[in-house]
Amino acid sequence: MTDTRRINNCSGFTLIETLLVFVVAVSLISLSSLLVEKNISNFSTAQFFSSFEKQLLYTQQMAVVGAVDTEVYFSLEEQQFRFVTGSKEEALLLPEALAATGPAKIIFKKGTGNNGNLSKYSFKYGRKNQLIEFQFQMGSGKYVKKISEF
Repeated sequence: MTDTRRINNCSGFTLIETLLVFVVAVSLISLSSLLVEKNISNFSTAQFFSSFEKQLLYTQQMAVVGAVDTEVYFSLEEQQFRFVTGSKEEALLLPEALAATGPAKIIFKKGTGNNGNLSKYSFKYGRKNQLIEFQFQMGSGKYVKKISEF
């Protein structure tokens, strides 16, 4: 008889307490995964801009050094940039967080690296309400990066 009383006197979690702990744990886990997902998106966008600027500079320098016209292609349908320097071609995909506009093709002239016009690539970054523009300058072929709010 003493055994049954001991079993009845044992305390434990009720179903409601267990469900409450489960809901709190799931909420904390889902919150942290949402924050990680947002940071991954921001990181991929920052990595895209870094790669884009490096590829532009490399493509222009190869036109000067390699004595061959180099080209930058932008495909709106495929959402990618292609950098062609002689026999080498590099592709750079546009992240989902960005919307881009600009010319379909830019040619850097051999020997000088000039592109001969005032082409501009614009990127709308909706999450940060930013418009990032790469405006090429006449004569030098260099670009000016401008970041503004929209």
